[in-house]
Amino acid sequence: MSVITATEATIATADTKPKPALTSGPWYLRALSASVTIVISLVAVLMVFIAVGAKTSPSGQREVFGHPVMTIVSGSMNPVIRTGDLVVDEQVSAAQADHLHVGQIISFRAQPGSVQIITHRIVAVRTENGAVYYVTKGDANNSADSSLRPASDVIGIYRFSIPRGGYALVALHTPRIIILLLTSVVLWIVAGVLFKVASRMENS
Repeated sequence: MSVITATEATIATADTKPKPALTSGPWYLRALSASVTIVISLVAVLMVFIAVGAKTSPSGQREVFGHPVMTIVSGSMNPVIRTGDLVVDEQVSAAQADHLHVGQIISFRAQPGSVQIITHRIVAVRTENGAVYYVTKGDANNSADSSLRPASDVIGIYRFSIPRGGYALVALHTPRIIILLLTSVVLWIVAGVLFKVASRMENS
């Protein structure tokens, strides 16, 4: 006849209790994972959306859904606009281009008919023989631009810039980058699904 001591009885009773079900992790980790998935998916979709919407106008100007966009390649407008930023302008008509004012940042052709675009600030307005001209200057430059800018060369008024977005836009026009973006989203979603399935199998 065996005798069970109090200590052994306690251990035996404890061993018979059901083990708590395993979870897939703390709630904040699950929330973080879901948030990261959503953010990555939205960014990838937005980038593809912009790439599809971007086109080059007959005049050689790149546009995204009707808004002139430029990749900044110099630091003449630091610190407001930095090298590599993507500038988004509001397109202006010929009539609107004649009524701009000092302090506005505008994008204009380097020369009439040129595809090179410069984004600088208006520091003075002049009228000569009935035509409107703008004196422009880069915020980081010590002096104003040497040439007057005719209103007819203005293509847009600065609205906002996306830091380093110019580099991204250039890359987005590479088919390889678009494929990688879409693939990364799919893989991230599949990984999340597989993780949930593995967690449920472990808990069962």
